[in-house]
Amino acid sequence: MDRKTQEDDGRTIADMSAEWMPWNRGVWRRKRRAERTAQPQESKEEQKRKYRAAVRAQYLAMLPMLGCILAGFGLMYFLLRLWLGA
Repeated sequence: MDRKTQEDDGRTIADMSAEWMPWNRGVWRRKRRAERTAQPQESKEEQKRKYRAAVRAQYLAMLPMLGCILAGFGLMYFLLRLWLGA
């Protein structure tokens, strides 16, 4: 078929509705909102306490990696001092 003679025949090759995109989930959003309202709401203090506990746990989980990075820098510094004879 020549490009000049091609016409839209109405077939759908790929569905472009993108229902998985966040702004296209109206049904799911309503369902989640109903689930959230059905659960008892936590107080602001309880939410803040949980958030701080999660952040603290995150930093504690990163401590071993930070220690390895600092040990690597320390080793490089020591080896450079030996190599340069300073």
